Amino acid sequence: MKNNLVLKLAILSCCFVTASLNAIAGNIPAMAADMKDIPLTLIELVTTIPSLFSMAAVLFSSKIASAIGYKRIVLLGSLIAGIFGTLPLILNNIWLILMARGVFGFGCGLITSAMLILIIFFFEGNERSSMIGLQGSAGGLASLVTAFIAGRLLSISWHASFLVYLFGFLVFFAVLFFIPHVGSIRTSAAGSGEAHSGSEWIRLIALGLLTFVSVTLATVFVVKCSSLAAIKEIGGSSIGSTLVMCISAGSLLAGFNYGRMKSILKRLSLPVFYLICAAGFALAFVSGNAFLMMAAAFLLGFGYLAFVPFLQERVSTKFASFAATGTTVILVFQGLGAFIAPYAGTILSLFTESLNTQFLICGGLYVILAAIGFVIGE
Repeated sequence: MKNNLVLKLAILSCCFVTASLNAIAGNIPAMAADMKDIPLTLIELVTTIPSLFSMAAVLFSSKIASAIGYKRIVLLGSLIAGIFGTLPLILNNIWLILMARGVFGFGCGLITSAMLILIIFFFEGNERSSMIGLQGSAGGLASLVTAFIAGRLLSISWHASFLVYLFGFLVFFAVLFFIPHVGSIRTSAAGSGEAHSGSEWIRLIALGLLTFVSVTLATVFVVKCSSLAAIKEIGGSSIGSTLVMCISAGSLLAGFNYGRMKSILKRLSLPVFYLICAAGFALAFVSGNAFLMMAAAFLLGFGYLAFVPFLQERVSTKFASFAATGTTVILVFQGLGAFIAPYAGTILSLFTESLNTQFLICGGLYVILAAIGFVIGE
């Protein structure tokens, strides 16, 4: 039991890297003020470009795993994240920063894909479901802690906030000492390689597209909430980091209660999770003070870290015969959705220049997703 607990904690410690992608989202206003000649969309990519490279890592992870195994993938990913995550500390060129963030994202992607496969391999049934929920909870805690630290470091400079990614080195040692090498992970988790029906692939891609849209909308909130607060003249220079912390706090609570909510709500789980996200956007739309904006961020974080593990678990249960492939597909769509968020904001601006109204539109889109979630059921 003790060893099992240590194994769980070691796997969940990876969240202190994977959940920290948005930890520096509060930097955007400070970076924009320091780089007045750089388009805001390009600066916002500092937050989201890791997701694109994370997606690429997921695509190649199974091939890398066949050569070195999943434990070594996590070790490699945590080293990459630690080195390139902190590199912007000494960089001032936006293109070099984006390159460093991209490589950092690649490291996070290696960890993300391997972590989910490790959970699927080591745990079964209710224990697996619990671990997937705990992964969300640990991610929420990690996101909260890293956002808090990044916010405090931001008071020094936006460069200093990147020191938060030193967590990558701590994760490296946790994995090195407490997760065993299990050679059979390479074959058992990878699936049998059998052909699967076209209907299975259609259902998997449809689930991936649902993940893509829902993650894109959530990331729009993460990237744009500090700008909306600035437009509404809510809070001071630290409001961005505060809102990211509130998102993380909501994620933390959702992760702790995911299993319980799912057992109570059953087929209503996904629609309710989406409606909570819609409520977060709606509250941000009407907010006129910091308290309401913080409550909106909390709701968004809660809904986000409820529907993500739900969709991930759905893959492991509905596509058990090729869980690794299904996991890869979902993580790719998830990464692509997070990366595309700034451009989604550009598309929304074609309908209205008001960022506030764009938030209302996103809330409405979540209501539509809730209706889709109700139709597809459990």
